[in-house]
Amino acid sequence: MKIRVATRGSKLSLIQTEELLAQIKAVEPDVQFEIVVVKTTGDLIQDKPLFQIGVKGIFEKEVNLAVLRGEADMAVHSLKDLPSELTPGLVLAGFSKRAPPHDVLISRGGYTLETLPKGAVVGTSSVRRAEFLKAVRPDVEVKPLRGNVDTRVGKVLSGQYDAAVMAAAGLQRLYGSSPPVSIVPLRVEEVPPPPGQGIVVAVVKEEDSWLIDLLKKASDKTAAIEATAERAFLAGVGAGCHVAIGGVAKLTPQGSLEFTAGYAAGGAKYVVKVFGEDPVEVGKRAAQLIAEVRQKFKQRD
Repeated sequence: MKIRVATRGSKLSLIQTEELLAQIKAVEPDVQFEIVVVKTTGDLIQDKPLFQIGVKGIFEKEVNLAVLRGEADMAVHSLKDLPSELTPGLVLAGFSKRAPPHDVLISRGGYTLETLPKGAVVGTSSVRRAEFLKAVRPDVEVKPLRGNVDTRVGKVLSGQYDAAVMAAAGLQRLYGSSPPVSIVPLRVEEVPPPPGQGIVVAVVKEEDSWLIDLLKKASDKTAAIEATAERAFLAGVGAGCHVAIGGVAKLTPQGSLEFTAGYAAGGAKYVVKVFGEDPVEVGKRAAQLIAEVRQKFKQRD
């Protein structure tokens, strides 16, 4: 059995793809894979912040098209890159074990959010990260920073930026336990991560039941539950990358969910916790609370 796998061609994308394929191999040792590398809009446009590109699904659309056209059997993505609604005919069907979902502050000097010097230049092209940073440290300068993980780390190492905010998952997958920069975790209450961060997923045609069944066997159950809650939250808030909203679910040892969601704008932030058993209901409730907060912010302005 051979499965053709569409993915982006960056070093991190290929590492993430191999991670998910290893889970499939563990339940179906005889399966073979053919990697189909696809260039996306997000890969080709590197000189603009993501929110300025003005195209939805800039890291996933072309990869999923390879599946729809029959050029690949499945597509592999970082779940955080997928919109709340997939292209008709496609479904989510496989979830990797989750890497840490939180963001981190990277620097040469071992800075924390509290010890960053006044006026420090902090890099990120994420509206979410920028707005939460401004709410916590209005005295630092947030500047756009695009590129793959190596590129962004390199710009911090070269002194172009004093620090940058990045996903812990990408750094861990790329550098393991030997990163070239200081890494300080940011609590999810400080900077709530985007829904799906740290989870790698497979997207397949909804008609390919044999592949859906295989991926279900290979999926990490905890990641699947947390992803379900976060996708319900994402659908509920209905916001794109131009709005500073984050949300992350954590499955407790007792089997219940703890959901942390946040919104930031105009130098202020709001964070809420929701607890419950049903992933969809927990995600919807968190989305409802954030929607209420956004409305209050609009009325204030």
